[in-house]
Amino acid sequence: MSLKIAIYGYDTDIGKLVLETLEQDNMQVDDLFPLSPLSGDFDAVTLNGKNYLIQSVDDFDFSKADIAFFISTQDETQRLAQEAREAGCIVIDDSHLYSGDEKVPLVLPELNDVDITKAIETRLVIPASSVSAEICLALAPLHDSFGVEHAVVTALESVSEHGRAGTETLAHETTMLLNGMSADHEGFPAQLAFNLHTRIGSLETDGYSDHENTIRKEVRRLMGRFSRGIDLTCIQVPVFYGHTIIVHVDLEEKTTLAKVEEAFNDYSDWISMPPKDQVLTPVTDGVNERNILVTRLKQDGQSGKSFSFVALMDNSRRGEAISCVKIAKLLAQKIK
Repeated sequence: MSLKIAIYGYDTDIGKLVLETLEQDNMQVDDLFPLSPLSGDFDAVTLNGKNYLIQSVDDFDFSKADIAFFISTQDETQRLAQEAREAGCIVIDDSHLYSGDEKVPLVLPELNDVDITKAIETRLVIPASSVSAEICLALAPLHDSFGVEHAVVTALESVSEHGRAGTETLAHETTMLLNGMSADHEGFPAQLAFNLHTRIGSLETDGYSDHENTIRKEVRRLMGRFSRGIDLTCIQVPVFYGHTIIVHVDLEEKTTLAKVEEAFNDYSDWISMPPKDQVLTPVTDGVNERNILVTRLKQDGQSGKSFSFVALMDNSRRGEAISCVKIAKLLAQKIK
């Protein structure tokens, strides 16, 4: 079924990918309302060969839309999301304002599509963060087949996790440093270019950062609580796009390496396993890829329960834009 869709943040990196995904997936749209924080913008956005005039968000009547993508700043979501909900519009918020709020419906369509009914009731839904989505989608084949007892994950996050501010800062710093000038890392705790950060977010009393704890909460909400939990370390790396996770997992049931590989292959809707001798990188393989790429699969020890692997994902496209569109499709099935 088709929807009337508003999109605030159509010109952001994620917003552009959402529009691209809507078109690639041939999603039927009755009407599209691209919303701008500026007034007097007479330009248009094209979708499926049709032009839609850009409108000022402050003048827009949200009752005209069935759903609204908020791919804006958290301040703007705070200012406008309630207005949209009160007008009868369902807000898909990708500003991360509500990340970690367990009262807000969290949907990763591949794993908990039934929770879309809660989104309709509250007129608010958030997609899983890109790191949470990557972890859950990578662990789902093993959890469903053998049960996951414990997972240890190191997430190497690209700067696009911070949106355009991250990519523009990395590009600017790289240019400055290559020209013999000092780098300006305004908005970040340290230089991004040619560097890595051992922590993303503020440190909390348990030793995890607030960013890591939000992801751990989302993983628990989407997959249930592993009996021995999940340990997570997020590292900021100087890569523009594409997250890489290194995973060690202890399973509840004994199995073999061949059966673990078979479990991954059974989830080909979102998992791909390239040839084992292929060297995968976020730049050459991850960007623009719709699936999660799993490589370096190994059995650890002789217990038959411990395995490790590396997974790559286009965090902007697969982790955010595609998830947002999949949520919209679920809503289209329920509210029309």
